[in-house]
Order: sequence, then structure tokens, then C-alpha cells
Amino acid sequence: MKKIFTKKFCALLISSSIIGTSIVLACAGGDWEGYENSNFTPEAFVEKKLSPFFYSDLFYYGIGHDEQQSTRFIESNIADWSAYLNNNATAFEYGYLLKKASKGYVDSILSFTEGKIARLPAPAATDHFFTANAKKKTKAFFSYLSLAKEAEEFANVTNEWWDYNEPKKEAYKNAAPFNKALLAGYTNADDKFLKQRYFFQLIRSYFFNGQPQKAIDFFESNKNLFETNKLFYRCLAYTAGAHYKLKNFGKANYYYSLAYDGCDELKTTAHYSFHPQDEKDWQATLSFCKTKEEKITLWEMLGIFYKDEKRSISEIYKLDPSSIKLNLLLARAVNKQERQLDADYASDNTPVKIIDKPLLSLISSIANNSNTNDPFMWNVASGYISMLDHNYVIAENSFKKAEKIGSTERIKQWQVRLLKVLNKVFATSSVDDKFEKEVLAEVEWLRTCGKDVPESFRYNYAFERIKQELAKKYAGQKELIKSECYVSKPGFYSRDKNVDELEAFLLKKNRTPYEELCKNLYQNTLDDLYEFQAIKMAFADKIDEAISLMEKSGEKAKKSLLGNPFNGRINDCHDCDHEQYKGTPYTKLTLLQKMKELKTNIAAGKDVYNNALLLGNAYYNISHYGNARLFYESAVLGEGHYSPQVIDSVFKTFLISMKIPISYYLKALDAATNREQKAKCCYLLAKCERNTWYNNKLYSKSDYYWDDEMINVKTITNFDSLKQYSDTHYYQEVLKECGYFKTYLK
Repeated sequence: MKKIFTKKFCALLISSSIIGTSIVLACAGGDWEGYENSNFTPEAFVEKKLSPFFYSDLFYYGIGHDEQQSTRFIESNIADWSAYLNNNATAFEYGYLLKKASKGYVDSILSFTEGKIARLPAPAATDHFFTANAKKKTKAFFSYLSLAKEAEEFANVTNEWWDYNEPKKEAYKNAAPFNKALLAGYTNADDKFLKQRYFFQLIRSYFFNGQPQKAIDFFESNKNLFETNKLFYRCLAYTAGAHYKLKNFGKANYYYSLAYDGCDELKTTAHYSFHPQDEKDWQATLSFCKTKEEKITLWEMLGIFYKDEKRSISEIYKLDPSSIKLNLLLARAVNKQERQLDADYASDNTPVKIIDKPLLSLISSIANNSNTNDPFMWNVASGYISMLDHNYVIAENSFKKAEKIGSTERIKQWQVRLLKVLNKVFATSSVDDKFEKEVLAEVEWLRTCGKDVPESFRYNYAFERIKQELAKKYAGQKELIKSECYVSKPGFYSRDKNVDELEAFLLKKNRTPYEELCKNLYQNTLDDLYEFQAIKMAFADKIDEAISLMEKSGEKAKKSLLGNPFNGRINDCHDCDHEQYKGTPYTKLTLLQKMKELKTNIAAGKDVYNNALLLGNAYYNISHYGNARLFYESAVLGEGHYSPQVIDSVFKTFLISMKIPISYYLKALDAATNREQKAKCCYLLAKCERNTWYNNKLYSKSDYYWDDEMINVKTITNFDSLKQYSDTHYYQEVLKECGYFKTYLK
């Protein structure tokens, strides 16, 4: 038999697991919603009750796996019983009895209300239910509740969403007498409210306890006695499950569709259990429909379940162009299309380059007919798909048609406004003064709309795309300041001229409205810029200039460092330095000021060895390899550089360089007056040699990691020099702590 459905069903559908109170099975997963790179907001057009079926990587949009089987009807159940009994009991009392109370607890209360026992436990004595000589309805309630609690033994079996196997449970040994008691309760109930509850329990018991045909027969014989309320649809769903167990798939799917359409709380479970097998089975399902609307519901469910929105849209449109059920399928189709075109989410990072032309044709045709439930939505969708197909003029016309139709809903107005500016930006070949004036208000709206729009409104990705596209266009026009304001790129900071011009722009007094927008879009501040320049001057050994710039950086200059930046450890251990240092923390500015003092002393010939050694340590420690890398961590240079590989190539050269530390260690060595001092200088120079070797590896091989290849310690020339000082105390300390040196000696 020819299959019409290409999607493989990921797990055996267990009707008992799905329609009962157990956790539903699932085959999709992931922690991401799957709409992070989306510009089309389904919440703008589709009823909230259908939100679980929006297109998503999660099994159900917004909730993941449906885990409300044992809770979804609690509130309505409490409300129903409260209205029926009409006593002074609180919702809390009802809730405890219906949700938490054990069968033994309920039976004790029942015995008390019947006068069989004289006293209740203290917690129950204060509740309004618990009075001797209770009303007839109250006694009937506890009689029913006692049986309902017994049903939990076989009905409330749960399993995890990731478990593809049916929950294992032993057959309920008391099924026969239990069903007899339920049937007696059903027969003797003198009002339909109570009768319907016994009806529900008996169908459920037949279903779970191996008598699916009895469940079907009992439902069909008595269904016309009851109104089509929530409990009716729960009974219908169990009957659908019974048909499924007997492989009556057509009838099962038909009943599931009725439950899906009639009871919002059952939508996800009915959808999950819905499973047409093949074309013959599907046609059989359709043949059960008594109305056009029932067929439309089935087509909606099919489009969701098998992700064939196009077919379902076409079929529903033939049946009723104005059906509101088209909206969900349209939203899914649009979200799926934009996802398939997105490289970030393509399975092999290769997006589908070509738009789904049949989908575009279908949506455009329906939009042009203007006979749907929401012509505004169809024109917006048609325009958006056309835009994705790079037909920007057609897209613009569709958006204009949508605006002409109009909508009083703000989220719809925001949606078309968002797509219009996105289309305009991608359609333009260049950015001139006229274009800037046209998009000024729109870009400013996107920059600030987060405080006004609902969280569901998908504008962030569109805003990022707009910024990236305008940054690219400005860069192509050599307007680098505007490009940097839209999207900051490290390469911009490789030229001092760029930084100076950006500084001048940020200091400019009489900016145009568009220039003011650019300034507000720039992700950093003038203080960040001064801090960056100060750091760069420091790494160039231009301490006076660094101090002057750091003093202009405001609070940035006051950031404290964690360790002693003038300490030169034998083995690099940042955490050790941070933990051991108990003195007043240096800030970025006070570090520079101290470094200036050391330089001044060296220039004056004062204690050159110690001053040069300390300055060498400072330069070593502010590099990536030292204990004071917080000095260079900043808005422009970045933070959290756990490895040299993650430093941007524009900044890596000077942040990992050992050139300046080496120069000061050599000065210290030249000024050393004893063997201990010379031994220390030789070892610190050896550390710089080691880092330089690894730096060269990083430059020669971009994916190099430190454990890929270890340095040949024989190439560290300063180990040869250190070897001459084996009689020193410092040499012995190095021998204890430095694995590199131990390897060298071996």
C-alpha cells in the first residue's frame, strides 16, 4: 500500500500513555526553541491556544514536552465539584481531596459521614466537608471519590519523556469487581453530573484493563446522554485510544480530531496520538466526518503532525477559504521556510538557497484572492516570502496592501513595520542622505522598542540583520565610522587613524539626528575608547601616554587587579597569586603610575636591577600569560580569554608578546651584582622563551593547542645560562617547581 507520509514515526504511540495521566512520549528534543533567527511572529496572527503547535525545534513550542497529564484538569474539576456540592468548602479543601488525599483517607471520611465511625483525625475535623449526617450529595461525592482514588492505581502510571517504551505495569487484579462497582454507581446515580463521572471512570477502566471493545460499546451506547463538556471529550479520547488498540485507525484518528477541536486542554495529547497510517487509512478517517468543519480540523492536524503545511493549506482553502485554521498552518509554513534558508540552523550549515516556489505561489495566490479570515496576515506572509526570494519590489507591494487593509492590533502593525524596513535595507544598493532620512525613525524604533513590545515579538534577529547589512554597505562606501557604529569589528581598531576619527565623532557637538542614532548604536563608549588606547600605549611601553589616556577613562581606570602584578613566580599560577596577595589592590591606573616610577628610577640609574626586574614582571603579568591580564580585559579588547586562541588576531600580537618583558629582564641581568640575581634573571628570560615558542606555534598553526606538541626544552637557551648557577638558592627553587627545567636537566 502506498504511503503518503514520508516522516518516520519516531516511537510506538501508546494510547494508554498519551490519553491517560502519564507523561507523553516524544521523539523531538533540544534546549533551543528554534526561532532565534526568525523575523515572523506567529503570536501576531494565531490564537494563543494553538501556540504549542507553532514551528519549533522543541517538541511543543514554549513548553517542550507536554507534562501536564496529571494536572491539566485539576482546576476545572475543583470548579465542577464546588458548583455541584454548593457548600462552604474552600478550593484548598477540594484540591487536597481531589489531588492528594489517599483512598484510605477518603474511605475514613465516607465512614464518618455514614455514621460508621465516631471521630475523624484532627486535620480533617476542621474542614467543611466533614460533618456527621452529611447531605446526600456529599455522601455520593465521597462514594465516587473512593472509587476514583482506586482507579489511580492503574491510570496514573508515568514514564519519562525520553523513555520510548510503554510504562510497565501489572494487570489490575481487582478490575472485575471494580468495574462492577463503577457500573452500579453509574446505574444508581440520580443526576447526570454524577452519572457522567462514573461514565468516565468506567470507560477509562475498560481502556486500561484490557477491554477496549467494552470501552467503545459503553461510550457509543451512552454518549448521547451527556453534554459535550470537557469530561465528555476525555471520554471520547479514551474511546479513540480503544479504537487505536484494536487497530481501527480511521475511527481513532477521527475521534482524536474531535477531542483536539472540542477541548483545548486535550489538544497536545490528541495531536500526539493522531497517527494516520497511509492514504487508504487517511481517506477512511475523512469519511467519518459529518461536517466540513470536521474535515478542516483533520487537515489542520495532518499539516501539523506530518509537517506538510502546503497540502493542508490547499485542502482547507478548497473547503473554506475563510477558515481560521489556515492561520496556524500559514505561520508554520513561513517559519519553516525562513529556517530552511538560515545557515546557522541548517543540518550541515548549508542552507537551502532556493525558496520553496510552490509555497510562494500558493501563499501569493491566496493573498491576492482576499477571501481569507485574515487578508492582512496573508499579504504580510506573501511579502515576507517574496523578500526571502530577493523580490524586494513585489515584497514592498505586498506590505503596502497589508497596510491598506490595516489592523487595529499593535503587534500586527509592528510585524509589517519590521518587515518593511528589513526589505528596504536589503533592497538598497547604497546608503545616501535620502535613504538615511527614510530609515532613521525605523532604526531608532528597533533600537528602543524592547521596552514596549511583548517578549514574543521577533524583532531582534531582524535588527541584527539590518545592522550587519548597513555596516557592510557603509564599509563598502568607506564610511568606516558609521560601519563601526552599526557593527563593531576588531579590525577597525588596527589603525590608529580609525580610532582617532571615532573619538572625534563621539566628541562632536552638533551631530545630525542620524549621527546621533549612530552614536547610540555604537556598542562602546568614549571611556571604553580611552581605556583601549591607554592599554595599547602601555603595551608599547609608552607609559606617560598610557597614564594620560587612562585618566580620561573614568571608572575604567579604577578597576582593581587581583594579584600582585610585580610578582615573578617560578611557575605561572594566577589563582595562587590572586589568593596569596593580601595588599592593597592595584588598579589599572595605579599600576601604570607605579610602572612610571620604576621607569624613572631606571632612567636615573637608581637600583636598576630591582626596578628593571619589577618592570619586567609587570609587563609579563599584564600579558595574557600573567596574573594581571585583567589589566587588558576591556570592552574593545574582550574578556575571559581562557586561551590565546580566543584572542582576536588583531589584538593577539601584542597581548601575548614577550618582547618588552624580555627587554627589562635583560636590563636587570645586565645590572645584577650577584649570582642569585643572575640566576633569577636567566630563569625569567627562559619563561619568556618558552612562551615565545608557543606563540610562534599559534601563528604557524591556527588550531594549535598547548598539548599538541611540547617545546623541546633544549632550545631554551636561558636554561643553559641558568645551569651555571647551580650553587644558588634560586636554582634549587627552580629545580623543585619547574617541570620544564627538570626535563631539560634529564
